[in-house]
Amino acid sequence: MLVLMSQKVIKKPVKQSFQSILEGLNRDIRALNSSVLIISQKMKHLARNEKILGRNLIVLNKKMSDLRSSAGVKPSLEENEIETESVSELRTDLEALTNQLHELSIKVEEIEDSFVKTEELSGLKYVVDSLDPLKYVTLDQVEELIEKRLKKK
Repeated sequence: MLVLMSQKVIKKPVKQSFQSILEGLNRDIRALNSSVLIISQKMKHLARNEKILGRNLIVLNKKMSDLRSSAGVKPSLEENEIETESVSELRTDLEALTNQLHELSIKVEEIEDSFVKTEELSGLKYVVDSLDPLKYVTLDQVEELIEKRLKKK
């Protein structure tokens, strides 16, 4: 009876602590779920506002070009200079990205050469499985077995 009573005493706190842990996890999951929902709603609002701003920029740009064409104003030299500067900046960025991509592809090739391929690994696995090194004994183990047998005799 003493054993049964001790088992009952141990089981109750474990169950209670387990339940409290589960309740805590459940609360945390609900809190995280509500946070995720709020973040997703904010992202939807941001995307909608971005679309609205994009449309407004297009409309305003069109109105500006219509006003310029109706007034007979040609694009100034400053605007052309800004456009050529931005194009040259884009070209330099593109060249830098191309160089980085080339370096990354070289590094990937080096990594592929330095690591074992799946076929080689499966071949090694076959050799290890066929040898089954767990069946072999070490020299120390053999000596120990011999000593035990000699002591028994």
